[in-house]
Amino acid sequence: MPEDLRETHTAATYTPDDDIKVHTENAIRLICKPFQSHESGLPEWAKNAADEYARTDAPEQERAIVLLMQNGRRGGPSTVIGCLDFSGMTSDVIEHEFRHWADPEAAHRTGAEVDVQGGHGNGGKCYMTQMFEDRAYVRTVKARRGCIYGTAGGSIRLGYFPDRERGRDFEVAGVREELDNALAEIGLEVEQLPEAAVAALDARQGFTLVVGRGAKGYDSRVPAAQLISELVEHPQMRRTLELCSVYGVAQGRLMNGGKPLRLPEIPPLPGGEQPRIIPIPDRLPDPYSGNDISTTDDGTSPSGSLTLRTSETRMWRAAKKSRHNIVYSARSGYVGFRAVQEFDVMSSYRDRIYGECSLMALEAFKLNDRGALAASPLVRALDDWIGQQIEAYAKEFEARERQQHDQEEKDALAQMNAALDRWKNDLLDRVLTDAEGPGRDGGGGGAVPPPPLPSGQVSRVDVSLTFYRAGVGVALRPTLRAFDAAGEQIRPPAVMWTSDNSAVATVDEDLRVINTFQPGVARLHCETFDGQITSNSVSLEVLEIASISLAPEQLEIPVGSRRHIVATCRLASGEEAEDVALMWSESEPSVARVSAAGMVFGFAPGATDVTAADERCGSSNSVRTTVVPAEDGGRSGRGYPRVLVSEIDADPDTGEDVVLSSDDPPVHQQPHDVERNIWWINSASPLARLYLDTSHGFGPDTREWRIYHLERYVDVIVQISMTQGPEAEDQMEVGEWVARWGERAADVQSAAVSGLASFIEHGELPA
Repeated sequence: MPEDLRETHTAATYTPDDDIKVHTENAIRLICKPFQSHESGLPEWAKNAADEYARTDAPEQERAIVLLMQNGRRGGPSTVIGCLDFSGMTSDVIEHEFRHWADPEAAHRTGAEVDVQGGHGNGGKCYMTQMFEDRAYVRTVKARRGCIYGTAGGSIRLGYFPDRERGRDFEVAGVREELDNALAEIGLEVEQLPEAAVAALDARQGFTLVVGRGAKGYDSRVPAAQLISELVEHPQMRRTLELCSVYGVAQGRLMNGGKPLRLPEIPPLPGGEQPRIIPIPDRLPDPYSGNDISTTDDGTSPSGSLTLRTSETRMWRAAKKSRHNIVYSARSGYVGFRAVQEFDVMSSYRDRIYGECSLMALEAFKLNDRGALAASPLVRALDDWIGQQIEAYAKEFEARERQQHDQEEKDALAQMNAALDRWKNDLLDRVLTDAEGPGRDGGGGGAVPPPPLPSGQVSRVDVSLTFYRAGVGVALRPTLRAFDAAGEQIRPPAVMWTSDNSAVATVDEDLRVINTFQPGVARLHCETFDGQITSNSVSLEVLEIASISLAPEQLEIPVGSRRHIVATCRLASGEEAEDVALMWSESEPSVARVSAAGMVFGFAPGATDVTAADERCGSSNSVRTTVVPAEDGGRSGRGYPRVLVSEIDADPDTGEDVVLSSDDPPVHQQPHDVERNIWWINSASPLARLYLDTSHGFGPDTREWRIYHLERYVDVIVQISMTQGPEAEDQMEVGEWVARWGERAADVQSAAVSGLASFIEHGELPA
C-alpha cells in the first residue's frame, strides 16, 4: 500500500460510491413476499384508508370504509375484491407518495403528528401486484379531478390506465356519478352501499376505490363470509375497526345486517375485568447476554407499558385464537404481534390472557409484514419480561382456584392414587403391544384384535391420504373406507385405481400403494369392478425438494417411549414445507424404529441414526437417537408413565403444587409433562370438584369419587395404548381412531371391573 494511503486507511475513513446498485424489481418482489394471501393483503387497504381519514382529521361519522367482494360472472368481470373510502387522492399524491416503495415516512407525509397506524408504503401495493391475475388499480376523485392508477396482473410496474393522458387528472361531472361509473365496472351501484357510506360520499365529495380483479385462489367465487371473518380477527384490522366504520358488501348485499364490523367481545375472567397495566422498566436484561438493555433508546424515547387482559374461556379455541396475542405498538402505531403461546409461561391460565405492549423504541424493529418483530437484544429482553408478567398474572388466578384439602384427605387421595398407578402399570404391560408383535402380555395372552368390519352392500367409497404432498420416489398408502346406504362402515370392496397423471404418481393395484415418479400433481380415485361406485378424487402433489433438514439434531428416548422428528423441506420454489411424505430410515432397527410420519419408537438401549429422503434428495443431517433405560423399569423394559392428581401430588421435579383450571381436560398433559411422561388427573374439573366436595355429600372416600378416579385412569391407559405402542397407527382416519378407542376402552374397563370390584364397592386398595 502506498505510504500516502496508509494513514488514511488505518484511520478507517473511506469514500462511498455515488450511488447504490439495487435490482429494483427483484428488491420489490422480496419486500412483497409476506403479502401473498387475501387475508394479509386486504387489511393493508383498509389500514391505508383509516390512516388517510386520520391525516385529514375526518369527523368520526364520515370515516366509512366499505370492503367489496364480487363473484365472477360469465361474460362479465372476474372475481373482484375492493376497498372504498371517501378521502380521495390527487395525482401529486399518487406520483410523489403512493408510488414510492419502502418509504419509512409513508404514513406521515403531512408532517403532522396524527394518530396513524403507519407502515413503509409497501403492503397495499404488494397486495395489488401479487394477488390479482387480471389487474389491480386505484380509481380516485378529489377536487373534481379523477385518476386511474395501478398495474396489470403479475407486474410490479405501476402506471395510469389506459395511459397518462387519459387516466390522469381527468375532469368529472359529479363525484357521485363518477363513483357510480366506477362501481358499475365491477357490477355494483352506489345504492347498494350502506347509508353511512353514501352520506360520507356526499359530505366529503371524494373517494378512493382500490380494486383487484381476478383474485388469485378464488376461481369464480369469493368466500366472502370466511374472508370477512378472518379480517375481523386479523391483528392489523384491530385499530382500523376502532377508528372507522367498516362495512362489508358481497354480491351487492350488505353483510352483518348492514351494521359496521366489530371486534367480538371477549368476556373477562372473574377478578380480571379491568386491564392490568404494567409500566415497562427503563432497562431490562437480555436473556442471552445478561447485559442491561435500554427500553427508551437511552432516554431519548418515552417509557412504555404492557396491558394484560383476560378471557373467561380459553383462547386457543378457533373463535378467539387470532386474538390470543401480545400486540406491539410504537411511534407509527401497530408494528407487530406475538402469539401468547410463544412466551415461556408455565401455567394453564396463559391460555386466557392477551394484551398490548406499547413501546416507542420498538419502531426500529418493525418488519415489512408487521408480524414478528426483528430479532434484537431489546426484543429478546422485552419478550422475556413480558413472559414473566403473563406468568405472574396467571399465578394469581391459579391461587384463586386452588382447592384446599386438609392433610388427611390429601394423604388418603395420594395413597389411593399410588395404588391405582401400580395397577395401571400391570395393566399396561398387558395392553401395550410388544416389539415382537401384538399381545397383551407378550406371551400368548394376546390382545383381542378389533372385530372385522361386516360385509354389506356398498353405497359409498371414500379415499383419503395421510399426506397430500410427497417427495419423488416415495411410496404411501391411501386409506379406503366403504359405507352402506345407512352410512355404516363396511368391508371395502375390490376396486380399480386411476391416476389422471401417471407420469407423476400411480397406484400399485396389488400392494395398494401410491408410487411417485416426478414433480407435478396427480388426482387419484378408484371405482368398483362393476363400475357402479366411483370414489371421491384426492389430489397428490409431488414436490421438487432442494434440501431436507431434520430437527432436533439429537434425541434421547426412554425405552418404550416415542418422540417426533420434524423434517423441513425447502422446495425448489423457495417455499418451506413440513407436511411431506418422505422415506425414513434408521441405522439400528433393533434399537429404535421410525414411522412414515417421523415418529421414533424406542425398543432397547443403544444408539441409532435416523434420516429422511426422497429419490433425489437426502436430509442434510441425521438425528442421533439414543435410547436409554426407562427410569421406572418394569416388565418388558418399559418406562411407565406416572399418573398424578393436581393439587394433591406435587410436581416431581420442583416439589411445587400443580394447579390446573376447570377449563383444562379431566386428564391433562402440560407441554413440559410430555417429555417427562407424566399425566395429571385434574382435580379442578367440574365433576372432580363435585365428587371431592364433602359439603355435597361426596368426598375422597366415597364410591362416586372412586369410580370417577378409576375412569380417568381408563382414559390414560387407552390414550397411551393408542399412541405409544410401536404398532400405533399415528395417521389413522378419524372414524377408525374413534372405533379403535372404543374397543380399547371396553377392554380396559373389563379389566378394571374384574380386578377392582372391591376397590369400587368398598375402597379396598389393589395390591
